[in-house]
Amino acid sequence: MIEFYKQAQSRIPATISLPSHWLKSYEDFVTKNAGSVTQIESALRSLTYIVPGRFRESELASETLHTSTLLISLYHTSLLRRHFPSPSPPPPQTRYTAFYSARSRLYSNSAILLQTIQYTELLCEMFFKRRGGDKARWRLVVVLEVIKAICRTIMFWVTGKRMVAEGPGAIRPNLPEPSSTGAEEEFGGDHEGAAADSNEERDYLHGERSKEWPMPRTKMTLPVLPSITSESITEYLASRVVSADDIKAAHHLVRKIGSFQGQVAEMMWIFRPVAYALAMQRLQGRNRRDWRPWLLGLGMEVAARELGKREVRERTV
Repeated sequence: MIEFYKQAQSRIPATISLPSHWLKSYEDFVTKNAGSVTQIESALRSLTYIVPGRFRESELASETLHTSTLLISLYHTSLLRRHFPSPSPPPPQTRYTAFYSARSRLYSNSAILLQTIQYTELLCEMFFKRRGGDKARWRLVVVLEVIKAICRTIMFWVTGKRMVAEGPGAIRPNLPEPSSTGAEEEFGGDHEGAAADSNEERDYLHGERSKEWPMPRTKMTLPVLPSITSESITEYLASRVVSADDIKAAHHLVRKIGSFQGQVAEMMWIFRPVAYALAMQRLQGRNRRDWRPWLLGLGMEVAARELGKREVRERTV
């Protein structure tokens, strides 16, 4: 019995380390086959257009597949951003959210939780409606909207009372093109010779086009224009234009809300869905054609926009 206990105790650390080992192997697989993983994600998304109506409970199955694909894609994007460079230059919104995500762990966790709820709220709503009816559905909606409002409020205060920026915060980085050396080695004879000739010709042309002109005094190099047509020159110059947002610091891309009425407008916009969900839950089972919840949400949004316009007008003047 003592020997069995010692053997079990010696196997516990190895058993605990298995999930982390499997996760590490999966991360290595994703980074080494990033292009194939992206194609698989796209194929899974396309299945959501085919599944509905094929069998019983197909809507729930389709939404489950769609939500799972979005969550897996979100995880893959965060994983690939660690190993591959980001698109250059990144969009201003991505720079802004990436700056505060790296600066504050509270902001990063709130943004991830907010995005996860946005991906899964429809699936949860469908599931609760089937199990508990409209009463359970609207109870869940209220809880989710309260959590989302709390996340947005945290993001609002962490950024120094700046407007909450949502959307595509994490953009998938540029993936390296897959090499064709493995496929060429499978063929032999004349095909290898033809492939080698074509590769040499391509390398020669690429080398001719990628020559850089060294400046005699500074020894710096200038790239050669891709071609001598007016359209290509315009595109080349337009791609190297630096805008005001490109030279701004990331935390200056969104201005601070200084006035009290501007902060009230932002908080009204954040808690507008909570007020609508609470009104719909209160009127549940009564008159479904009641316009009061819709008018309440619309009134809060219009009031928030008017207060925000006043704050911008006063700041500009």
